[in-house]
Amino acid sequence: MENWREVLNKMWDMDNREILIASHRGKFSSSVMENTTLAFLLAIGEGAHMVEMDLAKTKDGRIVAHHDNDMTRLFHAAETIEEKTLEELEAMPLYNYLGEICVERLETFDEILDGLKDKTVLVLDKCWNCWDEVYELLVKKDMVEQTIFKFYLRDEKPLIWAMEHKDCMFIPMWKEIELLDRLADLKTAAKVPAVEITPKKVTDDVFRPETFKWLKDRHMKVWCNSLSLAKRLVYGAGFDDLKSLYHGGDAGWGELIKQGVDIIQTDWPYELKCYLETRKL
Repeated sequence: MENWREVLNKMWDMDNREILIASHRGKFSSSVMENTTLAFLLAIGEGAHMVEMDLAKTKDGRIVAHHDNDMTRLFHAAETIEEKTLEELEAMPLYNYLGEICVERLETFDEILDGLKDKTVLVLDKCWNCWDEVYELLVKKDMVEQTIFKFYLRDEKPLIWAMEHKDCMFIPMWKEIELLDRLADLKTAAKVPAVEITPKKVTDDVFRPETFKWLKDRHMKVWCNSLSLAKRLVYGAGFDDLKSLYHGGDAGWGELIKQGVDIIQTDWPYELKCYLETRKL
């Protein structure tokens, strides 16, 4: 388990070419649920340098770890997290990816922070509508330095929030090349160690060599997803986990690295770690 400060130092160091591994919702399967302390700890044990998680706010103002916009997949219910209190959510059955009722339950952000303090870098996604509450918990736990916020660069409200919070770090998600000036302004006003690009095709503007050079010249590393979640969802210009697992890492992860990607978000941290070790990356 690598010290989280060392990981951040590598992320900020533009001369350091070690590829960093970001685990997508932790390492989960069967009754080990996504976005839980156990899933995150397992991912760290498999080689992840950082863990990406999703947060939502309940009806009574508690922050919990949950990704989807509704509760259909994990609770088999039509409501949203925002419509339920924490007590109501904890009383509901939680279904794993097999569709079976799980022994685990929804976890609060408090519990996850307690479980991950000083253990890894936290990367927070899908919580931009409750950043104030999330930030308050991070301050309370003395974990602001350990955390990175993600948001869509095109969205005005989190952009303003980022510029106002000088003690926080941010990785904006970016696919619109016309937002270059906005990205440059954000880099000047806030701590931005990296930018997440979301190319669907190798010809997308954000995946071009000149774009990578523009980012690196301004001391921003490149984060890219290699997730293969569904046929309709294409990340990393198609150089995804599935291609890497089927045809070898060179066919997927290797192409991202060749293009200049510094941080790869994956559902397969151990397999990516093994590939990087064989390539001495």
